[in-house]
Amino acid sequence: MKSYIPVIMASLMVGCSSSDSDENVQQTTSTEQESPQQSPNDNSSSGDNSQDNGSNNDSSGEQGDSQEPVTVDRGLFFPKSMVVASPFGDSSDEQERIYMSRGPASPTYFWATRRIDALLDGETPLLDVFRVRSFYRNSTNADCFGPQVSYQGHPDSADPATDSGTLPSGDLGLWLASDSDGNACAVAQTNALLDGTKERSRMALMTLASMVSAAIDDGSGLPEDGASIDLTTQMNSKGLANVNFSAASISLSAGIWQYSVTLEYTVGSSTYDIDLSMTHTPGGDRTNYTGLLNYSVEGEVGVSGIELPGGNCSQNQRTLVGSLAYERTEQQMSLQARTATLCGHTVSGAFNSDQQVDVKNKYHSIDNPDGWSENFAIFGANFDLASLAGDYAYVWQAGVNDSHSRILNIGFNDASLENGEAHFGYGADIDETNGLIQGFICNWAGPGNDHTLQAYTQRQFFEYDTSTSTYLGTEHRANIEYAPTNSCDYDGAGSFVFDIDVSGVLGDISQEDATMPFSNDLWAPTDPTLTVAESILARGLEVPDIPFTWPVDE
Repeated sequence: MKSYIPVIMASLMVGCSSSDSDENVQQTTSTEQESPQQSPNDNSSSGDNSQDNGSNNDSSGEQGDSQEPVTVDRGLFFPKSMVVASPFGDSSDEQERIYMSRGPASPTYFWATRRIDALLDGETPLLDVFRVRSFYRNSTNADCFGPQVSYQGHPDSADPATDSGTLPSGDLGLWLASDSDGNACAVAQTNALLDGTKERSRMALMTLASMVSAAIDDGSGLPEDGASIDLTTQMNSKGLANVNFSAASISLSAGIWQYSVTLEYTVGSSTYDIDLSMTHTPGGDRTNYTGLLNYSVEGEVGVSGIELPGGNCSQNQRTLVGSLAYERTEQQMSLQARTATLCGHTVSGAFNSDQQVDVKNKYHSIDNPDGWSENFAIFGANFDLASLAGDYAYVWQAGVNDSHSRILNIGFNDASLENGEAHFGYGADIDETNGLIQGFICNWAGPGNDHTLQAYTQRQFFEYDTSTSTYLGTEHRANIEYAPTNSCDYDGAGSFVFDIDVSGVLGDISQEDATMPFSNDLWAPTDPTLTVAESILARGLEVPDIPFTWPVDE
């Protein structure tokens, strides 16, 4: 399989959620987004762009009086065409189908960046599109991924009291070939995992972009080098319900832009802080830049709409933190997005020396009571901005005490995004991950479970179907089946039955028979001299090359 370089990824669910329907924005294609504009120092007007065709023009001396105002390219000090989203995300139910000769008809990535650009250019008021609940969007699992599965007579149980029960949700990987919407399970799970990060990054960038339009459009202008401007009054004048901006500023120092916002969100009689900051370093034009976006969102268990789930932190107060490091070179984008839930409010040590969410800042009830306690995730992407083709990896760890991280590695066969394959498996603890699967664990939470990595992955081929606007995933083109035992198999010599079809009824299909052996159909390396990780790379998939590298090299 050919390796390819991904386009900026953004939204998660195939088809947009309600929060995606925030407005109707004039559409531009990706090519139009990248068309050159005048720089702040370009004093020519749009009326001077025509070339001399030899005709007489007796009014040339009067052109200065009719020139239009200089157009400032706001992409010179704010990242254009940058957001986080799934390469499978499709917003065609929201937009005209303007991208027809590639996978999704209208990729969410382009949909989201158009909305950010509309705020940046002052075309859309923040009031029309601001959704504070986007900062509290929690990622979930697709319904085909890790469902609850009942069992009886488990062969690894040493106690009759535990040989029957239900395996918890989230631990069984790609259990069904497709989700309820018809998408291949690997595709649906990628969309689901990225949903929260997509929403938070988009809303953060829209909010910061609105500061730029506020500074330019009210006449005050952006700061000179070495100066800062306060935009708190302008942001509060936007009239956002239950939101008060306590600080909002833009500064410029040695060519580096710094954006900062603190808003207070009132829920009932309580307020919760949301902090946004971004450091942006232009590289001379709008297609070359680097930067880092950070956010911190206070939530609370038991308060509707702002709950941050997890069972490791003993407090109801939680803080969700995120970082998005980005680097663009011409049409190539590289991203690293990190998110985690920390215990308590007014947390310290959330970010490392690179200002990324610190993966080593682990919660301990006594030694580090405000460290990350649950749901640490790292999304890495390196892709082409015109096609979204590239390399993608998503690594996550549900709890601070888990023994291994869970990983999705995704590859496309060509730049059309029409087909490719994904692998799911397990790797090292997330603070040591290199973004690549190391093996598989078939009995993660069952009785007598053993977390020794087996030399397998779950592999699924996916192919885009234009008639249904879904990525099809079928049983015969997937290697995902296994028994939830330590060996991944069952010899048929006991009384073990498990709910293969997730019907809720044991024994309702012929395969659910305790006398029938069950051999796994997982993917395994064909060359015994190669590890699982090496074998995945040999198939043409690559781990994305991302800003600041993976944690294993920190």
